[in-house]
Amino acid sequence: MKNFLRKLVEVFFPSHCLYCEKIINKDSLFCGDCWLKLQFITDPKCKICSYPFEIEISHMSPLCSKCLIKKPSYDKSIVIFRYNPFIKKIIGDLKYRDKNFLAKKFAKILHEKIRSEIATYDLIVAVPLHQKRLRKRKFNQAVLLCRELLKFFPKKNFYPDFLIRVKNTKPQVELRKKEREKNLKRAFLVNKKYRDEVMGKKILLVDDVMTTGATLENCAKELKRRGAKEVVSLVVAKTVFGK
Repeated sequence: MKNFLRKLVEVFFPSHCLYCEKIINKDSLFCGDCWLKLQFITDPKCKICSYPFEIEISHMSPLCSKCLIKKPSYDKSIVIFRYNPFIKKIIGDLKYRDKNFLAKKFAKILHEKIRSEIATYDLIVAVPLHQKRLRKRKFNQAVLLCRELLKFFPKKNFYPDFLIRVKNTKPQVELRKKEREKNLKRAFLVNKKYRDEVMGKKILLVDDVMTTGATLENCAKELKRRGAKEVVSLVVAKTVFGK
């Protein structure tokens, strides 16, 4: 009976490719054509910010030049895709076109990437939006991702307001690299009611996109300032400049 009902659901509510919306297998996320357009970030890459190297050289430093010059406040990043026009469209659907169901799809991909190490994290924290932007958008995509991830790991602690954004900064997409860093300085604080929970903890910091890394850097800096032992950034996609 269960198999029959499952088949019936697949007929009347088939799965669709996240990009082109072709009907696909229920366990898939993309059709074959769109799968070929994806650009995954894999080794060799910087062990901190996940910037991909063009070639693998045995004596090469495991850090990119940017992280060698100034080590980020976060200790490691876990990234799935390069942020190309293909992924940009899908993330845009989630953030700006009310396709909230995509958070569940992205969470499935993120879960596959971290499930072997999720037990090592004490807290899952979402990169916050300022209240004015949250009221305008009606949701925080990072919180949606965290909530969907928690369905795989229900015993993990998660507080949507763990980090708060105290400065209503300009949108990062409108700014250059140095302006982004200045724009976000002291823009984030750990909520007073959770400050006792930071000390000595390993924290998974979740967001949708890493561009220059300024947002994740400032969030991680505040978490470290409050005593976090380790901060690992988990994002869907990363902009790779010059590629």
